[in-house]
Amino acid sequence: MRFLGKEEHYMMGFSLEELKAIHLSMWNDLKARKLMGVDETASDLLYELQMILQQEAQRQGVDVGIHGDWAAWAGMGGSCGAPRNDEGKFSNS
Repeated sequence: MRFLGKEEHYMMGFSLEELKAIHLSMWNDLKARKLMGVDETASDLLYELQMILQQEAQRQGVDVGIHGDWAAWAGMGGSCGAPRNDEGKFSNS
C-alpha cells in the first residue's frame, strides 16, 4: 500500500488482493448495517471499488454476471446476497 498527497487530497495505491480484502470488509459491514436499515446504495466508495474489481475480473476472463464466479474471484465465498435469476446471474444483468 502506498500513500501520496498533502493537505486534504490523498491517493493510495493497493494491490489487487488488498482491494479484494477492503471490498469484502466493506461488503460485510454493509450487510450488517443493512439489518439496521442502511441503504446499500449509500456507499459510493463501495460501488466504485466493486466496479474496479469487476472490470479486473472481466479482464481476467470472469463472467461477473454469474454470481458464483464473481463471488469466488472476489473472495466472497459462494454468496454475496445479491438478487439472482434461475441461471445464477445477477438479476440486473
